[in-house]
Amino acid sequence: MRRLHLSLKGFTLLLLAVVSLGLSASAAEVVLRAQTALPKKHDLSQSFLDLFVAKLNKEGKGVVQIDYVGGPEVNPPNKVAAAIQRGVIDVLHSPTAYYGGEAPQGLALIAANKTPEEIRKDGGFSIIERVWKEKLNAKVVAWGEWGAQFHLYLVKEPPMVDGKVDLKGLKMRSTGAYRPLLNALGASPVEMPVSDVYTALERGLVDGFGWPTVGLGSLGLAKAVKYRLDPPFYHLANLVLVNMDKWNSLPKPAQELILKVGAEYEQASIQRMHDDAKADTALVEKDGVKIFELKGQARKAYLAAAYNAMWGRIGQRLSKEEVEQLREKMYKEE
Repeated sequence: MRRLHLSLKGFTLLLLAVVSLGLSASAAEVVLRAQTALPKKHDLSQSFLDLFVAKLNKEGKGVVQIDYVGGPEVNPPNKVAAAIQRGVIDVLHSPTAYYGGEAPQGLALIAANKTPEEIRKDGGFSIIERVWKEKLNAKVVAWGEWGAQFHLYLVKEPPMVDGKVDLKGLKMRSTGAYRPLLNALGASPVEMPVSDVYTALERGLVDGFGWPTVGLGSLGLAKAVKYRLDPPFYHLANLVLVNMDKWNSLPKPAQELILKVGAEYEQASIQRMHDDAKADTALVEKDGVKIFELKGQARKAYLAAAYNAMWGRIGQRLSKEEVEQLREKMYKEE
């Protein structure tokens, strides 16, 4: 009887130990609250959710998980920088154009034509990591969707003067990402929510707009315009950030896994954007949009105007030395 009592006691202790280990393992799993600056259904948000969040949650069980809390309904685009800075959210996926006031260096990523891999090798990312830590209290994990660029869409055939695009007198819906080019081409940039663009085009309040090479066909905006101006310009700069205080509190295995998945997502998202761009082109052409493709000197002048305008804007916010350093590491002359 005594042996049975001891066996039961030993079994109980063993069971408690197993339960305790299970609780410890569960407690060790870190859950990070993430937000996208763009709506959940946007192609760019979906790329982040599919290639980063889903993969990290699959590989990070027991170590680290992402709880996606939503898009701009959580914090509006102009407030996301403050949200990540203060730790209101732990992880942010956002275009750098949304917080150009806090970190104008982010515009250099838009004006870059080297790949993220080339920029890392050339030391450009070390600058970004330092600045983001100082100004946004954030760790830069990945640069997503680099493969997407921008187009201008117009209701009428793009005007040409002396072999160059000339948008003088035209009103174009704009954001910080392509305002420099619109200014360089003589257009009048107009800010308005995406939800108002279709009506504004119908009423003649704007003559066109800029848009990434993905996501337009699904929104139905192509039905309100007639021309897409090619070639595309700039590159999307969507950074995945982690609040620095939260990052420093993470166990090393969680940090290593986040960086690993981030690097894989960075590369995979490039191809995804190329594929999505092809699909988007098919959709807008189906809606009757004509591709107005610039060639030769007209093409060269258009791209030069785009990149020089953006680097010029960066020069208004940063010192000449810093602009030259960023341009050297991120941009190659064509």
